[in-house]
Amino acid sequence: MNRYFAPLIVALVALVPAAVGQGKIDYDGSEVFRFALDQNGLKPLTRVQQAMESPRISMIIAFGDTAKLNQHFSATFLWQYLQRGGAVLIATDQRTVVAGRDWGLSTFGIFVTGEPLTADQQDGYKSLDGRPREDRPFVWPRPAFPGEEPSPWDLFKGVPANGDEAIATDRPSEMLVGNEPQGFRRTYLADYPDSARRVRDGNPLKPPRNHFAISVRVVDRRDQYGPGRMIVLADHSVFVNGMSGVVKDPTQANGYYFNNGNWAFANRTIKWLQGGFEQPRTHCLFIHDGEIKDQFAVSLPGPRKQPVPDIPPEVLANILLNHSNGVINEFQEKNFFNRMIEGWLGLPRIMQLFLIAVTVLFLYSAFRWLVRTYRKVEPGTVLPPGVQERMMPRGSVLRQRNAAQLEIGNLYEAARRRVRDRFDVLGGRPGPNGQMPPLLIANDYRTPEPLRQSVRWLWAIGYGESPVAVPPAEWDQVNVTLERVTAQAARGAWSFGQEA
Repeated sequence: MNRYFAPLIVALVALVPAAVGQGKIDYDGSEVFRFALDQNGLKPLTRVQQAMESPRISMIIAFGDTAKLNQHFSATFLWQYLQRGGAVLIATDQRTVVAGRDWGLSTFGIFVTGEPLTADQQDGYKSLDGRPREDRPFVWPRPAFPGEEPSPWDLFKGVPANGDEAIATDRPSEMLVGNEPQGFRRTYLADYPDSARRVRDGNPLKPPRNHFAISVRVVDRRDQYGPGRMIVLADHSVFVNGMSGVVKDPTQANGYYFNNGNWAFANRTIKWLQGGFEQPRTHCLFIHDGEIKDQFAVSLPGPRKQPVPDIPPEVLANILLNHSNGVINEFQEKNFFNRMIEGWLGLPRIMQLFLIAVTVLFLYSAFRWLVRTYRKVEPGTVLPPGVQERMMPRGSVLRQRNAAQLEIGNLYEAARRRVRDRFDVLGGRPGPNGQMPPLLIANDYRTPEPLRQSVRWLWAIGYGESPVAVPPAEWDQVNVTLERVTAQAARGAWSFGQEA
């Protein structure tokens, strides 16, 4: 952790157990996230036009209340900014279309409804008393589609669905999607737990509204991604000060630790937004609750301490040597060291110790040589029957291969057999060109993109030219996804077509 982060962490730890307003920074403030912007080399912009004039080196981030964003953005501003290579992060749990006022997010077919969500306690982030809270559900990342590296999937790479590394929300919102605009591609990155439900009526969250994170990228006519990119989150609380997951603990080296993955998620999001060009973006327009923030690294009040000089080790060593050379030369001129050794031991005693040391080393070397010679196995030695029996392979060939896969932590072959058993019946064998057969999805199916991504991911495991890593932790996810898409095929939601 960067040394400048310590004062901010101390302030945040002091805030969490206190009421809002009694600590150094507000619970709902963005000081921690803006500090991350500063640590990633981003400088603040003060006007929207500055970002539009330099889309290659800038990004736009909008947090919280979106009712005032129409003061900054026109209905086509975000569309033009992304087409010119800009990067955008929209994070809000508020309704994005209010009284017909549209500031541009609906252009991409994305609508945050503002309906707060809750979930069962086992799917919720723990409060300070250690009990999970229903109004703070964790985020459930979707399985990444293979072959897209780097990609927006990196934001949720390795993130579990629960625990100290999971991403925690605070009364998030549901999110709807409409038609995908031409020239852009949406990717569904993360959802809410299966137990998620609406606070207003207690009804379960329906799949078309179960979206936490969606990415939008510019694509050209050749279906190639351009530098323009956007992330939309249905909750900005994942980035506020009070949800950074800092827990005070004197037993830790820094006096604190993180009990969720929000701080790491914030840094991954910033780094992904900085991408798109050879050089990372260097400037950011940050808008929180409709207000442009012109300061990222906030200095906190505290007792003034005398700064400790930061002296490199090599400089310190040179200082010591320069001051000690004169003393050492003086002792050498007076033959101090030789006279000290002779006075303590005497020449006969020194010779006696030398001969003893040489003799001991010789005897030790000879003893080791004898031991190695005694233990050496003759080439013609026959292994005892018991040893031979233990060395024989046990079980069938399939059982031995599965055991070997578990030992190396990759269940690819077992996953490939299971996918082929199901997809062969559905006509999923590779065509003459070795590619996946055409995928036909029913017109009335509501969420075709997640289904298309799931089938492509499973087909890459079963028939892809290159092996796909399937660690034991993802074995259940492969089976659940396979059962779901197979059941949907049985209901007529999709099928494999035949190449002409």
